[in-house]
Amino acid sequence: MVDLQSAAIGGVVFLVLLFGLYFVVMKTTSLGDDERDSEDTEERLEMTNRERHRRVGFRHRVTRQTPMTQAFMGAILVFLVYLGIASYQIAATGRPTEAAYAGYLEQAVFGMVCVGGGVWFKAKQDRKAGELQIMKEQDEGNSRQTITFDRRLTRETGDGARIVAELKGRQVFGLFWRPRLIADDPKRRDSDYRLPDDIVTYEVPNDDSAVWDEVTGEVTIRAKKVDEVNNPNRPVDYEIVPSERKSKSEIQDLKNDVNELEEELKGEKITNAILSENLSEVEEILTNEEYNALKRVTESREALRQDEPRHQYRDDRDDSDRRGRPRAASSD
Repeated sequence: MVDLQSAAIGGVVFLVLLFGLYFVVMKTTSLGDDERDSEDTEERLEMTNRERHRRVGFRHRVTRQTPMTQAFMGAILVFLVYLGIASYQIAATGRPTEAAYAGYLEQAVFGMVCVGGGVWFKAKQDRKAGELQIMKEQDEGNSRQTITFDRRLTRETGDGARIVAELKGRQVFGLFWRPRLIADDPKRRDSDYRLPDDIVTYEVPNDDSAVWDEVTGEVTIRAKKVDEVNNPNRPVDYEIVPSERKSKSEIQDLKNDVNELEEELKGEKITNAILSENLSEVEEILTNEEYNALKRVTESREALRQDEPRHQYRDDRDDSDRRGRPRAASSD
């Protein structure tokens, strides 16, 4: 049987040693800017000819941790060293009772198992909850409202939205989440269409105004306002109205579209200028060809006029016929 007084004394000694280690680390570790560290960093950045390592060693990684993390890692290291020594003694003698501080070792192992199980359970509980960040963009100023919701109860609607069930902001004993009921909401407890044991729900639009992270369960939405819903056909309590303002990404997309249109317009203008120049050249060519054709026609007409005889030739046969023909007698 383990002596409770000895266990308590050992626990106090362990906490004192842990606090002392934390105090020493806080005194010897700089949390601000270190000129020497900055100079070393600049010197390392200037060494461009040397090959850089893409991996960080364990020692360098530990030195970059916070003092509390370093103290915790030191305590774990001491415990592992003692556990190794005790395990060796037990394996060598075969009698666990003769190992130094065997009772403390059993308590430490039990505590480590409990801590590991608690950390696993805490992480599992935290994965059930999502966080809805409502960024209200109003004329009098912007504000933010944070809502915790149950990721398991999130469901789709037919009109392109999602319904989330709200959870209370604080966990019981820091572990268990509790749903927020209508009776817990002063604004909705007097609703005509909702029962006191119903869970408070929000309708979140699933459009460009909302950003959903399916891995972490975080949702960020830009909203104009949050309205209450008093409709028996809609099983929601609050409706998030999307903001009419454009986000920075949407504004940047619009600017990119405008720039692309301007580039296309510039290209069209260049193409039109080239086509206009080609058209002018074609018109000039056609005009020259027409002029040359008219000139050739005129020259041809002039040549034909020059080739025509200047005196009209008479028909000799017709003249001889006229001479040999007797003259008609006069009727007189």
